[in-house]
Amino acid sequence: MRQVAIYGKGGIGKSTTTQNLTAALTTLDKKILQIGCDPKADSTRMLMGGKRQTSVLDTLRDDQVYSPG
Repeated sequence: MRQVAIYGKGGIGKSTTTQNLTAALTTLDKKILQIGCDPKADSTRMLMGGKRQTSVLDTLRDDQVYSPG
């Protein structure tokens, strides 16, 4: 297993790079787990055909497990 982290300031193409890298690796029959920390989910939205993904916070909120404060 290999782990890759892509980070940097906003607007430098991290999401685009991550999307393209993930798409390229899947064509080589690699199994990919992409974890994005951006609340806008830019890095995963294009991989899912524009569909918004449910965030961890959304899931916790919906299950009423998360109680801030």
